[in-house]
Amino acid sequence: MRISLNNIERSGVSMRHENGLNTAAVLHGNFQRENAPSRPYKLIHISDPHLSRQYYREHIKSLKLLLRSILDAGCDHLVITGDIVSTADPDDYYLARELFASYGLLHSGKLTVVPGNHDIFGGPHRAVEVLSFPQHIRSVDYYRRMELFKEAFAECFDGAEGLIPGRQFPFVKKAGPFEILGLNSIAPWSLWDNPLGSNGVLDDEQFSALENLGTEKNPEAVRVVALHHHFNNLHDDAVQNSLWHKIESRTMRMKKRRKTIRLLGALKVSLVLHGHIHRNEIYSRNNLTFACGAGAVCDDPNRFLKYNEILHADSDTRISMVTLAYPYQVSSVGVSQHRFRSVRSIPQFATGGAG
Repeated sequence: MRISLNNIERSGVSMRHENGLNTAAVLHGNFQRENAPSRPYKLIHISDPHLSRQYYREHIKSLKLLLRSILDAGCDHLVITGDIVSTADPDDYYLARELFASYGLLHSGKLTVVPGNHDIFGGPHRAVEVLSFPQHIRSVDYYRRMELFKEAFAECFDGAEGLIPGRQFPFVKKAGPFEILGLNSIAPWSLWDNPLGSNGVLDDEQFSALENLGTEKNPEAVRVVALHHHFNNLHDDAVQNSLWHKIESRTMRMKKRRKTIRLLGALKVSLVLHGHIHRNEIYSRNNLTFACGAGAVCDDPNRFLKYNEILHADSDTRISMVTLAYPYQVSSVGVSQHRFRSVRSIPQFATGGAG
């Protein structure tokens, strides 16, 4: 796998910037968009829009503008990796459905979704809720909330092949040249393992189903994983010794991370799309490329609308982070501080063209 870095900023006209940091990677071959003989298939990735009529009306406006920009630029398939809503309120699910339907996205051929922890457990959104949330989360019916997620976006699962009878996840879905593996990394509540509902893990049944999947089913497809939780470390030099950082580093973990990465490598996964940490970035772990899309509309220090763009043409695949010229609207209520991370820079290699 050869990796190169670049950045794309869009304000009507595309501009390319070499030497961008953690923004793009060539996953297969020397993809050169300008010289490609056929139109690339375009897969778009965003995450964590945190829609809420009660708390985050600004996110609704920002997501509408982002989706309009994505569709105007061309999009064959959109992947959203969780935290679509922020409170797990059914009314906000209806809001999300209406919004996606209004842009012609509410069907399996155009949209893939997986759940985030806020989609299932909600979360504290004001200071007064922080102390009461640990008690509230105990009363959440995890399995009913998972059903609500499935019902809210039922059209998006049409044609997806479930790998466990009677369960929605994991599933396999074909999207052009891509084979999307949709995983559920949201763990049920546990006093010791998941006290705030924000830790992630793939349970044993999902592991077994993925191990049985193998690599022979669609050998020509580019295999992409979609799940919510991150694989990079929570870290920030300014606050690494703070009590808040220690709390979040213990309650926002992807458990069995090394085991999961080994499994994804064995499955010949080309790209892992996720959210949870509210910054868009592309990074590498154990020769796998990961892309976080959770800074699309909120909390990223770069307060502009953005998305990850994966292009495939003639057996070559490239991922880039696209930043728009539109700042997102900042809510007066801060979403949970999903922003501590440490990402190793991906080395730059010559690719034969700017792409």
